[in-house]
Amino acid sequence: MEITKLNYKKHVFVCCNNREEGECCSNVGGEEIYYKLKKIVNENGLTSSVYITRTKCLGFCNNKGTTIVIYPEGKWFLKVKEEEIDNIINCINS
Repeated sequence: MEITKLNYKKHVFVCCNNREEGECCSNVGGEEIYYKLKKIVNENGLTSSVYITRTKCLGFCNNKGTTIVIYPEGKWFLKVKEEEIDNIINCINS
């Protein structure tokens, strides 16, 4: 087994969970937010320092917006909508 140290400064987890029944982040724009964050990171040359990961359920299902977590800070954002992506980008850049 090889262990490699990566030099990412931020790791962003975006819930894109999809359920057949009930509330889930996929139904409230999780996938769209994930792809927009990936695009912004790529367009701003941040791919070597910011890693965006699509996840399954992070445990805060609702019908308002998706759940996002930024590490290493451990900042949780609940009910995030597409129009709030700038707030997430500000946290990534801080």
